[in-house]
Amino acid sequence: MDDNEREALAIMKKAYQDEIAYIMGVNNTDFSRFYWADNRCLKMYLIKVFSTLSSQISEKYIFFATKDTSDSIEILNFEKETHTFQFENTALVMRNVLNYMVSNKLLSKDIVPKIVPESFVQSFFRTNINVLTQDKNLSRCLKKFADAEYKKTHDQLITQNKIEKFPLTQTKLFVDTYHFDQMLSTLNDNQFTDEFNQCLFAYQNQKWFLCAAGLGSCLEHLMLLTLSNYHKETQLGRNPTAKDYLKAFTKEPIKLESRQQTFIDALFRLRNSVDHHNSGITSKRICDTLLDGISDVFNEYYIPSIKAF
Repeated sequence: MDDNEREALAIMKKAYQDEIAYIMGVNNTDFSRFYWADNRCLKMYLIKVFSTLSSQISEKYIFFATKDTSDSIEILNFEKETHTFQFENTALVMRNVLNYMVSNKLLSKDIVPKIVPESFVQSFFRTNINVLTQDKNLSRCLKKFADAEYKKTHDQLITQNKIEKFPLTQTKLFVDTYHFDQMLSTLNDNQFTDEFNQCLFAYQNQKWFLCAAGLGSCLEHLMLLTLSNYHKETQLGRNPTAKDYLKAFTKEPIKLESRQQTFIDALFRLRNSVDHHNSGITSKRICDTLLDGISDVFNEYYIPSIKAF
């Protein structure tokens, strides 16, 4: 690898890291959705292709990255080979472009499974200037790569976090009674939504022990979100238990009354009373009570806390 390649890789890496920090926030260290954020390596391909929009000033390149054992760059010039009617009709869609290049023996078919799909980018570079020295264009490719990775995983999370539908005989009950879709929309917290939907899935499948245990955790999470709105989450200390959440709720600004304190304490006790060997009506009613309790805590304590956020 020569100096130009090393410098280009450093520029691309920095652009990628800057973009994911911008997307996720500087205090967020969970970059698991971004392929090049960890210690994994990529081989960068920059392939010059024919375009009717190319001119004496600019020329068209296809960029994509493949999984590899070390970071590297390969620059290929297929402008002549892609000056065909068939290539023009690929519309520069990744699958069509790769099919064309593989079928015309421009690329090995072994490369295709290694490609990170979100890395596929079209870009114009300046003519008669070394591609590896065009910092802005290289950075633009990597920013688009990171953006595509985020969008794909974000869309997947939205899909996964949709409320599981209950059997038709129960759907109206849950919509009319609990309005959980509105609750999740107001909370707007992906982790809570995912946790809560898993509880609903357990409820639907009559796994009362799993449902009750999960709802207890959701209750704690909801109380944490409420305290966070008041900037009082530090009252919990490290590794808080149900008692710690309850104690924090007895302090200002929430300041639970004794009956309210007893009610929430009873919810936690119910969570612990479901026997995983028991699949009877009693366990179902306990889960129903926990669902009622979460709805009550949301309406009585979380909603007022929004004004303080």
